[in-house]
Amino acid sequence: PGAAFAQTASAAPVGGERATFVIRHGDDTVATEEFARSATEIEGRLLFRKHKHLSERYRAVLAPDATLPLVEITVRNGPDSGKVQAKFTERARLIFRDDSVAVDDAGSRGLKTLVLPTERGAVPYLNLSFGLLEQALRRAAVLGAGPVEVPFFNLSAGAERGGQTVRGTVTRVGADSATIAIGTVEFRLEVDGEGRLLGGGIPAQRLTVERVSSQQSAVSSEQ
Repeated sequence: PGAAFAQTASAAPVGGERATFVIRHGDDTVATEEFARSATEIEGRLLFRKHKHLSERYRAVLAPDATLPLVEITVRNGPDSGKVQAKFTERARLIFRDDSVAVDDAGSRGLKTLVLPTERGAVPYLNLSFGLLEQALRRAAVLGAGPVEVPFFNLSAGAERGGQTVRGTVTRVGADSATIAIGTVEFRLEVDGEGRLLGGGIPAQRLTVERVSSQQSAVSSEQ
């Protein structure tokens, strides 16, 4: 499993549609998310202003029912010169099957394999990842009209910290907007007819997000 994991994680990035989400608190940019989607994969990289050497990258396989059966996460922390990438601090591969998820977690303590409980059709989620929230909207559209419950598997928790699954409620509000409520947090989002997340935010936290087009590669290839 370890050899297969290393080979998959170093594969070339997907092509297709690319964009950048700009996340702001008031007038200040707090994070950006470079995002790419093809017919079979999505990937993104989160960069944080307060932690300029920290990045979280995800890459996921898309299933026809808008679930993500396989997800890879790489966390890097350190300066990146462009020629030499920062070393990863954590790398994980997650395979979702029915109501469980198998996790290969490679970190400072070596490779650990766990099987964690979740819910069928759970959508992986990283804090401030609007690319993965867009996928939750697409999953909800497959499940039907009206308020739809969608389980979220928290990737930010990490395998060593147990992982968590929480239920969210996705509600379409007219043709061009939707809300996602996860616990006490409510996202108010603008969407288009093809399921793209165009903007929105978390009003209670004064966070806004804007989607901008990107003509360049959303995520640089890992070596």
